Amino acid sequence: MSLKGGDRRRRVGLSNDETETREFEIDRRPLPDRTSAPRGGRAGYAGEDATWSRDRLSRHHIISAHNFAEGAAKIEQGDLGDIPPEEKWKYRANITAAVLSSAAFLEASINELYLELQKVTHSEDSHLRHELALLVNAWPQIVRSPVLQKYQIALSVTDADPYNEDVTPFAEADCLVRLRSALLSYGASWEDSQGRQQELEARLKDAFPPSPLVSASRPWFPDRCLSAGCAKWAVRVVQIFTNDFYKRMALPGRPLVGDS
Repeated sequence: MSLKGGDRRRRVGLSNDETETREFEIDRRPLPDRTSAPRGGRAGYAGEDATWSRDRLSRHHIISAHNFAEGAAKIEQGDLGDIPPEEKWKYRANITAAVLSSAAFLEASINELYLELQKVTHSEDSHLRHELALLVNAWPQIVRSPVLQKYQIALSVTDADPYNEDVTPFAEADCLVRLRSALLSYGASWEDSQGRQQELEARLKDAFPPSPLVSASRPWFPDRCLSAGCAKWAVRVVQIFTNDFYKRMALPGRPLVGDS
């Protein structure tokens, strides 16, 4: 599941453990890149003059995730012939931490948006758009929703373009959240919105290279799945998703970390 141009084909797990390849239409809205994504700093709410302060816990999470991914990549780039056990544990820890920190970035980002809007709403010189003020009022009903649904609800409340959940960037962000959940409490499969069984390996095996430190005979999850490629994929996916979200909301994007 590359994020770069062209049509995407996804391997879909079926209830009888077979897989098939299905073609999904890709969301044609241009995705942010290093040249188009705003770099933060002083920016307005779709033209309204306001200071947009983003250096909060979400920023710490994504920088941590990037550093963990780089640490795993450095181990992969070394001599793989005779890696001591403690180095293998460090490698696995870096990758796991990158995935967990990337998912934490997603959660912190949307929560901080609501808090930032609430702060601006209550300021003396507030010039917040009406739709964004509605978002502040809706927060008590949204706060307990699953993380990606918080993003969808925000788009709905503000009358912005919602995500097609079957295509990039939402589909990959959903895979990242599910990978995080599998690391915390693994289940071999889950159901999509149509009730079809979707296996973790079928959804993610083509998204990044497997770990070169692990034999091909080992199970895909967690052994071969947890690679430096997996860690870097996690960092990239959440940043592309959140910056695309801010474009839909007509809000300034975030500074990018790493090679996203």
